[in-house]
Parts: sequence; C-alpha cells; structure tokens
Amino acid sequence: MSIRYDALIGFITEVSGVSNRQEKTMKTLLLLALVWLAIGFMVPTFAQEQNTVFPQVRQQIEALFMQFQEAYNKRDAAAIGAQWTQDAIEIRSWAAADRGGLASGRQAIEKRFEADFATNPGKMVNKLVQLYPIGNAICEIADTDVGEWKGQTVKIYVRVGDTWKIRMTYVDDYTTPLRPLE
Repeated sequence: MSIRYDALIGFITEVSGVSNRQEKTMKTLLLLALVWLAIGFMVPTFAQEQNTVFPQVRQQIEALFMQFQEAYNKRDAAAIGAQWTQDAIEIRSWAAADRGGLASGRQAIEKRFEADFATNPGKMVNKLVQLYPIGNAICEIADTDVGEWKGQTVKIYVRVGDTWKIRMTYVDDYTTPLRPLE
C-alpha cells in the first residue's frame, strides 16, 4: 500500500481550510514524522545485526567450547592450556585457598586445572547460553556442572593468528551462598 504524499496533504488542506503557509508547515511536519518512523523501524534491525556473531565464527567458538569440555573430562590440562593466550587470566569467585581467585598466564591456569584434577571433581557438562561480539572479541556465557558443583562462566575469546584463544574467564559458583556486602 503506497500513500501519495501530495494527495494526503491536499486532502488535509481542503478539509481543514488552512493557508499556504500552514500547508507548507504541515508538509514539513509530515515529512519529519515519516522520517522519524522510518528510523524507528531501522534502528532495532541495525542493533540486532550488531549483536550477532557470524555463523562461521559461532561454529569455531562452539568447537572450542566442546574441545574444552572434552579435554576437561579426559583430565588433559595441557590441551586446556593450549586454548588460552600466553597472557590469559582466569578468575574464580571463591577463595584462593580452594583453588579460586586469580590465575594469571597460561602456565598458572594449566597448574590450576592439574590441581583440580587431583581432587577428582567429576565429569564436566557445559551448556552454551549466549555468544556476543565485543569489538574484535567474542564473549561466551555458559552454564557449567562439574559433579555436584554448578556455576556459570564468562569467557572472552580473541583472534591469535588464524584461531580463537581464551584471553579471560570469570567463573561464578552457584553452590556457595552469597555473603552480605561489608
């Protein structure tokens, strides 16, 4: 359905008996209203496209996501470490005494997983919740279960050469009750 702009203005001016000056003002206002309406429909579409991960990149990240889980369940700390950048960090929301807190660098992260495996924590089952582009990086949010432990992870992947690597991970523990702020 197309509306003729001039016919619409002509009809309005005849019915209302407005002057030429008022007609010109009405044309301008109608044009602005139509432009505003068009922009209103375009902005959500543009915003949605900006938050979408390209299908090829999504497949690459999903493959790394599955490789991480497989390496964890095989207790292969070296394979896990290979997914991280040299300067990567992992932050766990619980106390350092319980292998939480900050681990900085690929080697420290590998050693942390070796210590995890020594306690035989159980099988890891992850569920990918969402992927978001952040500049040239990709943010992954996932639910994770390891034995009786449940949590959520946020990982930031960056391009290193022709592959994606983990630059940063935050792991939040669902099983530990929240402490009040001091």
